[in-house]
Amino acid sequence: MRVACVLIHNFAIQVAMINDPQLRGQPLIIGGSPFEAKTVYDASPEAIACGVEPGIPLRQAYVLCPEARFLPLDEKRYKETFEQVLTILEGLSPVVEVQQLGCAYFDATGVNSEYDLAHKIRECIFSQTKLNACVGISSNKFLSRTGAFVAKPEASVIIPLGKEKEFIAPFSIEFLPCSVETKKRLHLLGIHIMDQLAQFSREALGAQFGSDGTIAYGLARGIDNSPLVPRNKLRFISDAIEFEVPLSTSQQLVAAMQGILDRLVAQVKSEGKACYKIKLQLRFPSGSLLQRGLSPKDTTASREAITARLATLLEGISLPEPVSGMEVSLELGQEQGKELHLLPQEGTNRQKANKVARLLKMRFGHQPLKKALVTDPDALLPERRFRFTDYRF
Repeated sequence: MRVACVLIHNFAIQVAMINDPQLRGQPLIIGGSPFEAKTVYDASPEAIACGVEPGIPLRQAYVLCPEARFLPLDEKRYKETFEQVLTILEGLSPVVEVQQLGCAYFDATGVNSEYDLAHKIRECIFSQTKLNACVGISSNKFLSRTGAFVAKPEASVIIPLGKEKEFIAPFSIEFLPCSVETKKRLHLLGIHIMDQLAQFSREALGAQFGSDGTIAYGLARGIDNSPLVPRNKLRFISDAIEFEVPLSTSQQLVAAMQGILDRLVAQVKSEGKACYKIKLQLRFPSGSLLQRGLSPKDTTASREAITARLATLLEGISLPEPVSGMEVSLELGQEQGKELHLLPQEGTNRQKANKVARLLKMRFGHQPLKKALVTDPDALLPERRFRFTDYRF
């Protein structure tokens, strides 16, 4: 597999400058006014050069960079703009994963020229959104993200197959997705770059740093087996009914909506989706509308569960007049996985655990399901009490 990462540095800052080009070149801080009890959401390179970082209090940012221009947060605008970027990427690949606002991965396997693809991505994003994107392409997500981070908008980073370990070797261990404590301990041990970390065995790193050490072992060698997970796209489906004789009670409305729900739930199940949100709209003979929205307790494709939630909603509504029409809308997305209690390792539960383990190994090519073994029950540090080994079936 070849994975591309599209990274838009200072995403919120870039969006703000699209709306007001005169902001370019100025120190900018997004999050609110300097005396609000809030934190910095994003900062321009000019403000970062003064010591401002996302996450610090706005008051502290003002002390560090009093000449900066402070801008309010506009999350709706950011999400709408990033949705445009994702639409562009989905026109190039059927599998797009969102890591965070301004960063996404997609499957670039089988592309004839990765350099041409990277150029096309940058050009399309800039022409349609005016955002400058950086692109990294490699055999896995970690290296692609690292490549995109150090790339420039005009010069993408392409990591050839077989060059993964060589590419990542000089990078700081700060690029690792490990805890701050793990990174501090690595620095104290004199391990500052990936090449130094790659000198240690999986067992040694796992014993010292637990799961962080196991992850770091592979990443320091340019190995990342985490799969691409397509983003959960939400969309609405709806159905409506008009009543010849207006209805005046919640019981009548619940009975009348059964046909609507039968049709909607059938569509939900046929697409293999689940309901994330329910919207109800009631129309009255006077022409007025009443709208309400709610979410199921769990994402569901059960007509009974959706009916129960709507019945509860209707019971709490005081109708100003009889209802002449009703529309029900369901927001759909991928059905979420559910936690299964597979242990203790006896009988049927053991069989379920074995089945899950086999399916996971077939899906990922290795065994991601681990079993914790006690190695030193008296150790003071938790990571030294256990080690993880592959689940065997």
